[in-house]
Amino acid sequence: MTLTERLREKISRAFYNHGLLCASYPIPIILFTGFCILACCYPLLKLPLPGTGPVEFTTPVKDYSPPPVDSDRKQGEPTEQPEWYVGAPVAYVQQIFVKSSVFPWHKNLLAVDVFRSPLSRAFQLVEEIRNH
Repeated sequence: MTLTERLREKISRAFYNHGLLCASYPIPIILFTGFCILACCYPLLKLPLPGTGPVEFTTPVKDYSPPPVDSDRKQGEPTEQPEWYVGAPVAYVQQIFVKSSVFPWHKNLLAVDVFRSPLSRAFQLVEEIRNH
C-alpha cells in the first residue's frame, strides 16, 4: 500500500467516523452547531443599524474628572454617556481628516501626480503633529 492510498484510507475513515457520530447523536450535534453560530454572531449585536450616524462624544480637557460610576443603573438603560466611558482615561485619540485635490488639472500631468499632491499635504501634517 502506497503513502497516497494510506492517506486516502485515513481521510475516508475520519469522514466515516464523523458521519457516524453525527448520525448517532443528531440533537446534540444540532444544538452544539446552533450554539456555535450564535456565539459567533453575538458581536454583531453591537453594530449600529443602517441609517444611524456616528455619535460624537467629547469631554473637556480643562478641569477633567473621571465620570462617576452609576451602581444603581440597570443594564440596557440608555444614558447620556456611551457604554465605554467608565473610569479614568487610558489613552487619547484624535482623528484628523485630510481632504486634498489636484487643482488645476493639466492634461500633461501623470497619474503619479494624483498621489504625490495629496500625500505631500499628509506628510506636512504628520511633521506638524510631531513638532507639536
